Order: sequence, then C-alpha cells, then structure tokens
Amino acid sequence: MTFMLRDILKHCWKVAPQPLRLLALNALCLLQAQKRSTAQPKAGPLYVCGPWYSTSGIGQGTRLYMRHCREQGQDVIPVDITDAMRLRCDFQPEESPLRISEAQNIHGGGTVVIHANPPQFQIALCALGRDFVRHKHIVAYWAWELETFPPIWQQALSYVDSVEVPSIFVQQALQKLTGKPVTVLPHTVPHPVRCKTSYASDGIVRCLYIFDAASSFERKNPLAALRAFEEAFEPGQGVLTFKVNNAHSDSRQYQEFQKSCAAVPGVHIITDSLDADALTELYLRHDIYLSLHRSEGYGLTIREAMLHGLHVVATGWSGNMDFMQGERAHAVPYALVPVQLNVGPCKGLKTQWAEADIAAAASVLRGLRKRFLQGTGHASIDQPFDNFTHIYNV
Repeated sequence: MTFMLRDILKHCWKVAPQPLRLLALNALCLLQAQKRSTAQPKAGPLYVCGPWYSTSGIGQGTRLYMRHCREQGQDVIPVDITDAMRLRCDFQPEESPLRISEAQNIHGGGTVVIHANPPQFQIALCALGRDFVRHKHIVAYWAWELETFPPIWQQALSYVDSVEVPSIFVQQALQKLTGKPVTVLPHTVPHPVRCKTSYASDGIVRCLYIFDAASSFERKNPLAALRAFEEAFEPGQGVLTFKVNNAHSDSRQYQEFQKSCAAVPGVHIITDSLDADALTELYLRHDIYLSLHRSEGYGLTIREAMLHGLHVVATGWSGNMDFMQGERAHAVPYALVPVQLNVGPCKGLKTQWAEADIAAAASVLRGLRKRFLQGTGHASIDQPFDNFTHIYNV
C-alpha cells in the first residue's frame, strides 16, 4: 500500500503544473523547516546528508565530501536521504549512515550540508524535520549544469544559510540569484594507486564514456561521442565502451541508443553496477575518455579519468574546464545553442548549452591514435597534474 501511494504521489507531481508544485513545496517547507531569516545556528557537528546508498554522481560526491571533511579534522556524521530523493539503493558504503528517522531525534546545534538539488533538496529538508534543522547552519551543496535556474531553486534559497558548489561555472550562475555566500568546493577525488603507463599497445584505441541516463540523455549527449568515434576510426582501429547507470530511467531513449550503438562496429554497452576496484579496472583498460556532453556542473568521471592517466577528449565548456589542464586534456570546440527541452527540470528554460564540434573531436581522436602508434602518448605517474586549489572564492 505504501508503494502504491508513493507511485500515485509521484504521478501527481509529474502532471502538476509548475506553480502548483512550487506552492506545495513551499507549504511543506514552512510546516517542517523554517525560513533562514530567523535561524540562530549554534556550534556542533557537521551532518552530511546525501544519497549514501546510490552510485549516482551525487552519491559519489557526498562520499568524497565526507572524506575530505574528515581529512580536515572535522567531526562528521553521515545521514542517508537516498529514499527521500527517490534514488535506487545500489551501493554499500563502508560506514552505515544515520537513517532520517534517527536524525529526527537529534536536537541542538551544528551544520547540515544537504547534497540534493531542488526539488529533492526541499523534500529532504522536510523529511529531516523542523526539530532537527532548528539552530543548525543549513548548507546546500548543489551542482547544476546551466546558466539559468528553474523557479524552484529560487524558492529553495529561502531555506539555506549558504551554498557550496563544485565549480566556478555553477558559482557564477547561482550568484545571479542570491546575495548569500556561494563557495566553490570541488570534489576532492583521491589519486588512484594505479595509473596508465602506455596506450593502444596492441594497435587498438579504446575509448570510454560513463554517464547516468537519469541525468538526461540530451545533456550527456552519448550519441555525439558515438558519431565522433565512428567518424574517427575504421572498423578494427578502435573500441568504444559506454558504461550506463540507470539505463532504463528512460526506456524509449535507451532503446534508440542501443540501436544506434549496434550499427557501429566496436561499440559495447555496460549497465552493471561496479564497485571501486571494478571501476578502476574499467578506466585502466581504456586509453581515451570521450565526453561530448552539452554541459557539466563539474564532470566527476572526466576528473577520475584524468587522474587514472587517460587522455580526455571533452567539450570545452562548463564545469569540467576548472580542471581540464595538461597534455592529456583535449578541449573540443563548440557552439552555444538554445536549450529546447519539453520534459524534465530544464523544461521551458530560456538558456543555452554547448554543441560539441563532432568533426573536431574526430580529428583529435585520429591524432591521438597516430601518437599512440608512434609511441609518443605515454603517461607518467611522475608528472602529477592535480595542482589546482581545492577551494575557490571568486
């Protein structure tokens, strides 16, 4: 019965007009949370709330955030909101976080960092409840991929004291909406123990793209990577692997994507959940990370690929440009085009994103293959390229 009610509520949310959604969320927040103009934060622990049991980018970002805070000596208490965010539980963290029902019984001061974008942010805030958030400093950790925000984000700002974001791109966009502090705190991705030392040793160039289908096929734009790969290589010269999370979140688009991939020799799709060791093996089996996305708030998998020593061929726009530096970073030229989406959180937004130049990307791929075969594309773990500052205040 509970699951049936949830399905009904989920359907009602989908079909409800946006003004009604905003009204409903505001009413819930007023009942369960509190406007930050009356907040009186007190000292206490750091509560990191996020989808701890999810393999999503937000889930991984949450785990990296806690690791970084603990390395800085902070007293951190994890709180799981996977269920409140309606995400699949497909990851087992090393440390079991508090459940929302347990957190609701905690009163007093502290800082609460919620890793969830609106409207999931508001839902999580309401689930945590007024007693938990009272007297605490509320921080939203948000990653957004466009220069314009839906109205529901403006409403969410009423319930935070400050915001943290993973890139300068997100910071500059969000500061147009608020005078509250917006700090750039990039994901502190750890250096892997193992790193690429050679490329295409058997003459075959292996490309990889990891994306979450639930984060929008249009934004992740895997078909552009497919077209660039097809244009760059003759059959037998290359392999392209797509690692797809939440493949069936949009069954129609995924089926069309499968058909397109089946028509190109050397293309493979992986949909299994991978643990950290398996993900490392996946990176190391490939030579090039190919992401012709239309926009990224940060680009976590691009960052991970760079740290594993892969050459990265990625759209030269948005959050990933904070760290795409060095001889193995290849920014693809693009044109800014209007966003035209009729579904999802970007529906109706009058903004723009990047359309990567597929011919230029294919040219880069061909050039890298030539370098690999000539033996000039070797990686060196003695040449670190993680030299950027981890906190920006621009």
